[in-house]
Amino acid sequence: MATSRSYYTLVTSLPAMPARFDVDRLPISLTRLEERLNLLERDDAAVVGELRSFLFWDRHLRDWSDDEVVAQYDRLIETLANPVAREIVVFRMDTRTVLSGLRRRRRGLGPPPGVGEWAGHVRRNWKQQDFALGWKFPWIAEVDELLDTDRHLDIHRILLGNSWHHWRRLAEDYTFEFEVVLLYLACWEIIARWVGLDAERGARRFEKLIEEATREHRDIYH
Repeated sequence: MATSRSYYTLVTSLPAMPARFDVDRLPISLTRLEERLNLLERDDAAVVGELRSFLFWDRHLRDWSDDEVVAQYDRLIETLANPVAREIVVFRMDTRTVLSGLRRRRRGLGPPPGVGEWAGHVRRNWKQQDFALGWKFPWIAEVDELLDTDRHLDIHRILLGNSWHHWRRLAEDYTFEFEVVLLYLACWEIIARWVGLDAERGARRFEKLIEEATREHRDIYH
């Protein structure tokens, strides 16, 4: 696979990413992004297809059993030859494994089966507060504390922010190569998740206001 293939036209056609991920709108719509991706060569388009499938699958992991997650992860790692695509998958799954460990420990459960580079490390260091991984995942202590609260959006902000900064730093190593497209997709997905979370929070807030208004109306007129 030609991982160093240049995509000057494609890269320059993509709107610049914002300085922060926690914005109100996407830099480019999904429809227009897909139009741009049509400029990819066939083998690179296949890699992007695999990565996009993973990012979509990653949003719905609650519907999968542990064995299914392990099998899907192993398949992806075996299929994806591009180093950056593999790193995106591994980084995301490592984050999920550590977060799953924190949640399971709060519930009095044992270590998660987990996948990725640090799954075994988490199991071996289960009794340590940060699984002896604070140096690798500096967000562990803060997220661990937030799990005792209802500040779920703050947890998402920390984890998405961590991924955002990681991909943005890595993108500095490339100019118009295929890897720029992969990292752009990874960043676009982070913004899409945040925008979705913010919209969901807004919808819940609106429903709560309607419920309160209805209750006040009932109390006054009944």
